[in-house]
Amino acid sequence: MWLIDTQCKDIRLVQITAPEEYSYAILSHTWEDEEVSFQDFHDLDRRVEMKGFNKIAWTCRLASERGLRYAWVDTCCIDKTSSAELSEAINSMFMWYMTSAVCFVYLSDHPPQLSFEDHFRRCRWLTRGWTLQELIAPRAAEFYDAAWNFRGRKPELNSFLAHVTNIDEAVLKDSQVLFEVPVGRRMSWAARRQTTRIEDLAYCLLGIFGVNMPMIYGEGAKAFMRLQEEIVKETNDLSLFAWSDIPPSLSGTESWMQQHYRGIFARSPREFANCHHLRPRIKDAFLTKEFTVTNKGLRIETALVSVPGVTEDFVWNLGVSERDDWPKDSVEGWVGVYLAKTANGYVRSKPYSLFRAEPQMRRYRCDSAPIHIRKDLRALESEPIENRFRNAICVKLDRAPSRIAAVAPPQLWDQNRMLFLNQGQGINAYILLRFNLVEDSNSAFRLLVACSTMINPPVCRIWAENHPLWDSVLEFVNTAKEVSDYVAADYLRMQFLPLVTELSSVAACSIKHPHSNAMINLQAILQPYSFQGQDCFALELVLGQLLTGSTTSARGISEMNLY
Repeated sequence: MWLIDTQCKDIRLVQITAPEEYSYAILSHTWEDEEVSFQDFHDLDRRVEMKGFNKIAWTCRLASERGLRYAWVDTCCIDKTSSAELSEAINSMFMWYMTSAVCFVYLSDHPPQLSFEDHFRRCRWLTRGWTLQELIAPRAAEFYDAAWNFRGRKPELNSFLAHVTNIDEAVLKDSQVLFEVPVGRRMSWAARRQTTRIEDLAYCLLGIFGVNMPMIYGEGAKAFMRLQEEIVKETNDLSLFAWSDIPPSLSGTESWMQQHYRGIFARSPREFANCHHLRPRIKDAFLTKEFTVTNKGLRIETALVSVPGVTEDFVWNLGVSERDDWPKDSVEGWVGVYLAKTANGYVRSKPYSLFRAEPQMRRYRCDSAPIHIRKDLRALESEPIENRFRNAICVKLDRAPSRIAAVAPPQLWDQNRMLFLNQGQGINAYILLRFNLVEDSNSAFRLLVACSTMINPPVCRIWAENHPLWDSVLEFVNTAKEVSDYVAADYLRMQFLPLVTELSSVAACSIKHPHSNAMINLQAILQPYSFQGQDCFALELVLGQLLTGSTTSARGISEMNLY
C-alpha cells in the first residue's frame, strides 16, 4: 500500500506492506480535471502546478494536524499502469477506508456560503459509485466544502446522512452491520450512482458485499453479472433476485424493444431502485435456501407457487417483504418474482414488476423440486420464448376426470397450463393417469397415454395395466431422465409401436368397471389446436359410455369420485 508521508518536507510516497489500523487519514472526493497520478506525484515541479494537488496538500495538512503521519489519496497512491496493483487496490479499498483513522470528504461543488443541510443532497459526491463505500466504511468522516471549511462529522451526521441516502443509520455507525442488511436493499443504495467506466458499477461494490473478483476492464456489463455470481457464493439471501426492470417509458426504450422475458440476474444496480424498503418478512428471519450457479443457470430446490386468476406463470417466494411486522396468523405480504417455464428451464416473466401476496388471493404451493433459472436472456432469445407454445401438446381432461400421477418428460411439462412444451422437431410425451370410479380407493386403475408429434400425422396410444407392454413402457418412463430421451428420436414409435402398421391420432382403451361386468371406454384424440394464438396440438381424453347394458350414464361417471 502506497502512503504519503506527511512529515516529509516535500511529502513523498512510501510503500508499507501492512500499515497499522487507524494510523493514516484517507481522502474521499470526486475526480476532476488535472488529477495528480502516481507518475505525476514523483515529478515535484509538475505536481504543484496541477489543480488536483491542492486536495492532496489539504489532506496531508489535516492529517498532520491530527497527529497522523500518513495519508492516502486514490489519485496518486495507486500505480494504475500496473494491472496487478490496480486489482489489489480495488479489492482492498473498502478495508483501507474502514481501517483509516479519519476520512476527509471534499465536496468541490459545495459553495462555502450555502447551508450544508440544504445543498449537500445536490452534491455530485452523492451520485458517484465509488463514494458509496467511502461513506459507509470509515468509522469517522469529516465533510468539507469547496473552500475546505469544516461542515460536519460522521457519526454526528449519521441521522442526516441516513435520511439523504436511504442507508441504514446502524450501517453508518458500524460498517459491519452491513452484512445484516438484505442484499437487494444494499444494491438499492447504488441504484442512482454512476461511474465513468461501466465495469466500475460492479467493482465499486465489492466491499459492500464482502466479495473479491479480478478486474477485467473491457468486459462491460459482464462485470455486474460476475459480481452477482460472486455474491451467490457468499450468501443465500434471495433478495438478490428482487430487482425490477426499468419500464421502457422511463428508460427511453422504444415499446417494440421491450423484453418480456429475462434471466434471474439484474443487469445494473439501477434495477434495484425500488428495493430500499426490503427486509425479511419475519424480523431477523431469513430463508436459508441453498442455491448455486451452474452452466444451466441458477439451480435451487424450491416449491413454486401457483396463483390462479392472477398469472398462468409460477411465482417464486423470495422470503422478503416491505415490512417485518406481519402477524403470526398471516401469510400475506411476501414478495416474489414471476417465472415462466420454457423448454430450457425457467426465465423471469413480467420483469417490470414484482409479485406481492395480498389478502384474499388464492395461492397453491407446488411440490418442492429442483429447478434451473436462466442467468441472463438476450433480446433475441426472448422472442422464441414468446412463441414457446408453438407445437406444444395441450392436455385436456375435462371429459375424462382423473388425476395425473406422473408425466414425462417433466422438464417440458407446464403444470399451470397443462401442456408439454415442444423442443426441436417434435417430442414424445407420456402421461400416467389414475381413475377411481367409486368411493372405494382400492378400485382405482391406471392408464398410460403416450403421443408423438415427430411424424405427420401425429400419433397417440393408450395402455391399460393388463397390457403386455405396460411394464416396458412404465420402465422407460421411470428410467429415461434426460430430455434428449424424448426429443432426439421417436422412441415411442421405434420401441413400442414397431409392428403397428396403421398409426393413428386417435386411440382407445376399454376397462372393466370394478363393480360390474360393464366395460368403460376411454378415447384419446390428438388433433391440431390453437393456444394463445399459436398453432399446437390438443390431446383430449374422453371417458365414453359404459358398454354391455350398464345403467350408469357417462354423466354419472364424470360426477363420481374421480381422483
